Amino acid sequence: MKKNVKIAVIAVVVILAIALIAPAALRGKIADIVKREANAMLAARLDFEKLDISLLRHFPNASVELKGLTLVGVDRFEGDTIVAARRISVVVNLMSLFGDSGFEVTKVILASPAVHAHKLADGAVSWDVMKPAEEVPAEEPAPSSFRLSVRDFRISDAAIRYEDDSTNMRFSTVPLSLRLRGNMSADRTDLDLRLTAAAMRFVSGGIPLLSDAEAELVAVIDADLANNRFTFSRNTLRLNAISVGLDGWVELDGDAVAMDLKAGCDKVQFKDVLSLIPAFYTREFKNLTAGGELSMELWARGEMRGPALPAFELKTEVRNGSFQYSSLPKAVTDINIAARVSNPGSVMDKTVVDLSKFGLRMAGNSVAATFYATNLVSDPVFRASADGRVDLGAVKEVYPLEKGVDLGGLITADLKLSGRMSDIEKNRYERLGAQGTFVVEGVGLTLPNLPAVRIRRAAATVTPAAMTLGEFGLTVGRSDLSANGQLTGYIGYLLRDDVLSGRLYVKSELLDLNEIMDAMPSAEGGAADEEAPAEPVRAIEVPRNLNLSLNTDLRKVLFEKMTIGDISGEMRVAGGALSLERLAMGVFGGRATASGSYSTAADPARPVLKLDAAVSGASFRKTFEELEMVQQLVPIFAKTGGDYSLSLDLGTSLDAAMSPDLRSLNAAGEIKSANIHVQNIEAFDALAKALGNDDLRKIEARDVAIRFSIKDGRITTQPFDLKMGGVNINLAGSTGLDQTIDYKAKVAVPGGKTLQSVGVNIGGTFSSPKITLGIREAAEEAVKNVVDEQIQKLTGSESLSEEIAKQAENLRAEAKRAGEKLIAAAQEQRAKLVEAAASKGALARIAAEKGGDKLVQEAEKQAANLEAEAELQIEKLTSKKE
Repeated sequence: MKKNVKIAVIAVVVILAIALIAPAALRGKIADIVKREANAMLAARLDFEKLDISLLRHFPNASVELKGLTLVGVDRFEGDTIVAARRISVVVNLMSLFGDSGFEVTKVILASPAVHAHKLADGAVSWDVMKPAEEVPAEEPAPSSFRLSVRDFRISDAAIRYEDDSTNMRFSTVPLSLRLRGNMSADRTDLDLRLTAAAMRFVSGGIPLLSDAEAELVAVIDADLANNRFTFSRNTLRLNAISVGLDGWVELDGDAVAMDLKAGCDKVQFKDVLSLIPAFYTREFKNLTAGGELSMELWARGEMRGPALPAFELKTEVRNGSFQYSSLPKAVTDINIAARVSNPGSVMDKTVVDLSKFGLRMAGNSVAATFYATNLVSDPVFRASADGRVDLGAVKEVYPLEKGVDLGGLITADLKLSGRMSDIEKNRYERLGAQGTFVVEGVGLTLPNLPAVRIRRAAATVTPAAMTLGEFGLTVGRSDLSANGQLTGYIGYLLRDDVLSGRLYVKSELLDLNEIMDAMPSAEGGAADEEAPAEPVRAIEVPRNLNLSLNTDLRKVLFEKMTIGDISGEMRVAGGALSLERLAMGVFGGRATASGSYSTAADPARPVLKLDAAVSGASFRKTFEELEMVQQLVPIFAKTGGDYSLSLDLGTSLDAAMSPDLRSLNAAGEIKSANIHVQNIEAFDALAKALGNDDLRKIEARDVAIRFSIKDGRITTQPFDLKMGGVNINLAGSTGLDQTIDYKAKVAVPGGKTLQSVGVNIGGTFSSPKITLGIREAAEEAVKNVVDEQIQKLTGSESLSEEIAKQAENLRAEAKRAGEKLIAAAQEQRAKLVEAAASKGALARIAAEKGGDKLVQEAEKQAANLEAEAELQIEKLTSKKE
């Protein structure tokens, strides 16, 4: 007996020793296999903090745990974490660890995984992490070291987020739990599936369709894995309080899927339907009473292979629906909806969408609508109608508005539309049915902390070819806007996003763009999810599908610090660009005309601005105060009095805040001023101190003309003349974005009986200038002045240059007179020849004219030679002078 006990104790000790020692021995082997398998298959970076092996936790099976696992994207998704998991546990058959046939996995547990799936606008997806077949090494590694025999698969406390930039769709849920049981290695097994998801949010096109919803799926599936046939039984999908049952089977056969499925719910209470709509579920839902029922039925039978579809039908109906909040006096009643989507079994083109009934009554108002469409792929056929009258002031009687929110006004519509899409595409509007009216009167919306919006009146009539806007009046806060005109192609624009064309006449007494832009939601504001990343700030994009001509008459426009008055002219929106044509306006205290364009066609994130403008009578001071670009490039405007005229040809890219990217800005132009007053400029104060002349501290100049260009972030001026007191200055140079200055000046200062020119370099910045005097140039100028005084005594001219210039003019005049005499003599001889030949017939006259023309041409040639000879003599005189 003692011997048996001793043997048992020894056996237990050995087993425990193996259980403790073996994991340490196998940990490296397992880690190497996991990383090798991942690196061979994934086009992403897989990493984990720790790998643990235990032979005791799930004895007689072994368990492998990966802690802190991450899967991070590469290339276009560089830095995006696709999957992150706190812990992944894999249970493996213990005996398979000691063989060479691979590891048999029986259970997988994912604890607190976070999944972020992202689809870009061009269709690229972040979860496509498997390497293409051609990237797999030519020499394949040994067969996979894993054999799947999973009986239990679990996910707990998962956070799922999906973003689709191509459709502007967002979905998120947290937490999500999943448990799947079954013998995956058997030919046939029952798969027991349990899934729960909470706080689900679904947004499509910026519109929230689900908010804080919950779902549960309980399914038992008879899985014939050998034949890929799955039969559903006792399956229920619950979304909030709505439960849908699913029965039937699905069979996979190569690229085909055969099925016979049926799903539906019967007599769902209408309040349960409202629980799915964010606008109702989040607004005092517990105080909502509702009546009516919803029924839904879905079936699909047949085979789906390539473009071929099985026969299917989805029918849903709401009967006598109604709802009322206990705190409000009136109810919404007579809600009746009947909708059907069906296909007899063929291709998508035969699908029929039929909303045969939609109607409701609200505090004495009624709304009704219908819609039908088929031939959805080849040539959609459609018909739609809308008829109703809604007093928006009655909304607050049936729906609890937020505090501070107010609605008012009346909307009346009676519209009918029918036709084929091919007729729209080929502009055969006479084949379409479109008629009706749409009138909005006194509609107002007041929201907290936002400017009040009010549509005074809008009235439109429609025909197949055009929508005529007879009247439109709008106020937004302090701003007002009125318009009328006509739009063509509106049907294609509404149904297919085709180009909308037309001409509108727009008027406004005040347009405060600052108030309107401040009210627009920013990237930081709004009710976005804390999990969702903030949308980047983007410049205003010009739609590509608009071709509109806007004739404007705007009395006053406020934009940033600018006040623009009396804007008249034409604007055009086409192909993603806003063009200005002969636009006139009052700006900076003067008047301006402008043509140009603002385009987002190439890159909506970096608009391109082109501007050809002319300004007259504008104030230096107002320009500096109202334009940030001037504050950066021409700070001297801050201390400049007077007014100016400007011609400007400018091109630049804009950033997301609609401000010029000054380093991409290229411009050229000329600024003129009849009267400039500048003082208290540090650069001129330093110049006055360096030359010992206080007249240089203050500029009072007239008839100044300065040509300039802007490139690479610097504004460069060509040489121009200024007079400061009794001192003449010739100035040229540049100013940079960093406020640095680099100017060269020639200052004519009195010296003896003549003026001496002193070269000056002005560097540093406007606030801290550095002055360098050109002493050598000043000395040379003084010598030249002495020489010129002697020349004046000898020749009577101010300088040798002036004397030579007089001689040159004499030579040119003599050569010109001699040449003119030669030409006059030839022309006289030609006239005589023609006159003598006139009596000898037409042929003789023509011959005389040609001979006379040759005489004149030869005389002109000799005259040109005389002038060229004169220029040679002038060049010799100039060489002697130098």
